[in-house]
Amino acid sequence: MTRRNRLLFTLILVICLPIITYQFDVEEETIDETIEIEEEPDIPNVDESESLLSNVVSDVNKTLTNLYNHVTSANVTAENRTSIANETRKLVKCKEIVYEGTEEIEVEIINGTHLAKLLQVKPDVTSRDTEADCVLVLFYARACPFSAHAAPYFNALARAYPNIKMVALDALKYHGINAQYGIVGVPTLKMFHNGRPVGKFNGTEYNIQSFSKFVHAITGQYPLELLVTSKDFQGPVSSVVEKDTDYFLVLSWLFIIVCSIYYFMQSKWWNMIVEMVQNNWRESEAQHEHND
Repeated sequence: MTRRNRLLFTLILVICLPIITYQFDVEEETIDETIEIEEEPDIPNVDESESLLSNVVSDVNKTLTNLYNHVTSANVTAENRTSIANETRKLVKCKEIVYEGTEEIEVEIINGTHLAKLLQVKPDVTSRDTEADCVLVLFYARACPFSAHAAPYFNALARAYPNIKMVALDALKYHGINAQYGIVGVPTLKMFHNGRPVGKFNGTEYNIQSFSKFVHAITGQYPLELLVTSKDFQGPVSSVVEKDTDYFLVLSWLFIIVCSIYYFMQSKWWNMIVEMVQNNWRESEAQHEHND
């Protein structure tokens, strides 16, 4: 290589070396920035996680608070309704019954006329707060097994509440009384105050405890004792189912049968049967004449 060529090579090297070095530095910085940008998403952001958890906890607290407020308001509403109902319902005041000497406290079996006298309304008694005669009526039927089941407990109930007149009426004998007081089934227990109905027993268990709760709920009186003896099964209201013919039921069935026969005779089926019988009769007569 000549001197001239060496000088030219040295000059080119001096000029190009800074440019190459600068480009390498720029590329290295670009690579570093790229690496930094790519590594940033891998670093967890603690502030954002805490904020998200705080929002979730806040939403849960709000939901629980709303649920608690809803349940609390429902309970308060139910308590208010119960208290209003208790304030509205008034207990009746029963007049004390005075017994003479050794008069025994027991159920009295009466008829429709006697019941009408017991349930006469006194015009001077206008509210339940005024003392008046309290009458507990058992509408029963001697042929009803449920009435027979309830009988001994009703007999014992008279001794537990001596200030309440307790009577029993055979509902099958006095249909007008049933319609007057809305008796649709037996046994039915109804309480009257001054001749006006104030309560009806709607329970399904016929025992002395259920009867006592019914009387206490209306009058506020507590029983002297709840004791059922063997004598209570004997009477006054019988606990034995008696077979008794209900003539009204028999007449009802006869009426149904007669009406059914009448309407059947007016139908086309009856006409078809009559026509068939007539045709068979004519054919038999014609065959008989032919044989002769």
